[in-house]
Amino acid sequence: MPETAVRETQVLTLHVRRRRLLPWVDVGPFLLFFGVSGEDRGRAARLERRFEQEHFSQRVTLRLQPALPAGRYTLRGLPAEANKRGWTVGPGGHSAHGDLSADGLRELQGWMNQRQLEGAGRGVQAESLLSPSLA
Repeated sequence: MPETAVRETQVLTLHVRRRRLLPWVDVGPFLLFFGVSGEDRGRAARLERRFEQEHFSQRVTLRLQPALPAGRYTLRGLPAEANKRGWTVGPGGHSAHGDLSADGLRELQGWMNQRQLEGAGRGVQAESLLSPSLA
């Protein structure tokens, strides 16, 4: 089985935007009460999706140099909490986007500040999340 290519890159900047959530009302029980539907089939998936939107509410963009090919990556060298869901690199390859929890964002900001104070580079190893059979 061939190994995935690991690419070295530097994290230059961090930009954070909080995701705005719309008010959410689960109408499934209401509909079930009045007999509109006999079974609420997608409820577990809806609740899981809503939990993820609320828990991972920080939209984070990392500016990278050198650019990476578009795809999904894990950035080895970042704190574990910041790497839980992986990073998406779009066309152009100079920015990686991810959704972080408040704890993950705090750890990532601490890592960036610590590296800056130490004078160390913010180098990370980008490893593709795609399996070799899909590449």
